[in-house]
Amino acid sequence: MADIVSQPWFWPAVIVSVGLPLMLIGLTELSNAMVRRGSRAAPIVLTVRNYLVPVAGVLVLISQPGAWQGTGTWPRVIWTIFGLLVIVVTINAVNHLVFHRAEKGSWRDRFPTIFSDLIRFVFIIVGIAAVFWWVWDADIAGVFAALGVTSIVIGFALQSAVGSIVSGLFLVFEAPFELGDWLEVDGTRGQIVEVNWRAVHLETGNGIVVMPTAELAGASFTNLSRSPEPYAATAELLFGTDDPPGRVRELLVQVARDIPLLSPKATPTASSLTGSRYAVSLPLANPGDHDVVVDTFLTRVWYAARRAELHLDADATDEWRTDEHLAAALRQIAPLLSLRPDEVEALSGAAWLERYCSGESLLLPGSVPTETRFILKGTVVLGIPTDDNGFVQVAALGRDDAVGLTALSRTQTVSQAVATSEVDVVALPVRLLDDVVRQHPVVAREIVRESENRVRQARLAMTSVGSRLPYGRPVLG
Repeated sequence: MADIVSQPWFWPAVIVSVGLPLMLIGLTELSNAMVRRGSRAAPIVLTVRNYLVPVAGVLVLISQPGAWQGTGTWPRVIWTIFGLLVIVVTINAVNHLVFHRAEKGSWRDRFPTIFSDLIRFVFIIVGIAAVFWWVWDADIAGVFAALGVTSIVIGFALQSAVGSIVSGLFLVFEAPFELGDWLEVDGTRGQIVEVNWRAVHLETGNGIVVMPTAELAGASFTNLSRSPEPYAATAELLFGTDDPPGRVRELLVQVARDIPLLSPKATPTASSLTGSRYAVSLPLANPGDHDVVVDTFLTRVWYAARRAELHLDADATDEWRTDEHLAAALRQIAPLLSLRPDEVEALSGAAWLERYCSGESLLLPGSVPTETRFILKGTVVLGIPTDDNGFVQVAALGRDDAVGLTALSRTQTVSQAVATSEVDVVALPVRLLDDVVRQHPVVAREIVRESENRVRQARLAMTSVGSRLPYGRPVLG
């Protein structure tokens, strides 16, 4: 036994046969733990386990006296492979520690990728040269001289191309933008989804626009996300010359405030231009919503202008709001109010028709309605806004349903009514409803019953989301 232990191959064999499996098991467990945590260092550990450690075990065995006759080529080949693996593992580990784990916004995070790639390339060349010098006794002075000459030749040949790339790299290193910012370049507006040494990728909503960094470096662009004020979309509109400017500006601001995509940090504004034209500024929560917000605003202004009897685009015609349509609408709701034909005709002088587009509010929380609207066509959702800008649906309203039941009681409503399609309504002012209720008490009972039913629905809806109605006696429109 003592003779075996004293043999020069015994302890290296023990180290390889026992230590190698234990090390492989330990590295396997470490790699699995890193994969579960989502660590980007897991591939480095796998490389060590699958390649570096087994090659090191082979080196331990063949490096013992008498294990290989002569100096041979194969030991040098294995030493070369081991050296290359050490270079790869070391460079990847340094790259992970220095750049992959960099804090967001730090110089390591903003370091251009091509610079780190060039540094790794240089270290790989130097490392390979050192391995060949150490293992094969190679003359590496000529290699470095050839590399230097080749670099100079390539540099002169690609001077213009490299110059544009370098200018783009300095732009990236300066970091006038980052991922998630919105840029506007030559009429192209998009959100940055990727930045590399060659180009910036912009998501425009109609596909990805690849903008070379060299082109950005040589042109002017606007970072919409770096402005101290929210980015504002603008729209210009024309009204009739007889429309009072004060009413027009008030209408435009009122319509703009009801658009949910606006920024809470600023308010919309409207200003008068020459020739009965008006400019509206719409501060956006996200610059990417520019087209959607402008389209929504222009659509809603068309409906709001007709309700307010203002003349958008100087158009004085409205073929829908006619006496014939109003009479037909009153005949439609007459059974709901227990009205006789002669009573219907009496209402036509004070009632009026309105039309809303999808998304517009027919009733706002905290308001005291001065009229009740009866739906002629379309659908409306009745709900309660929450403190976190949410909306709890209470009921879906349709043909012949009423919006603004609290007009009779002259009380504030806690609900909001939003059109979910184009909605036609006939509006009755509260003084007309008072007359109807005095003549037909059954109408008052029906209104009270419907109001209480909506309150019960609201309590159930709020309870289902873990909330509750305001204290006191809440009323819903």
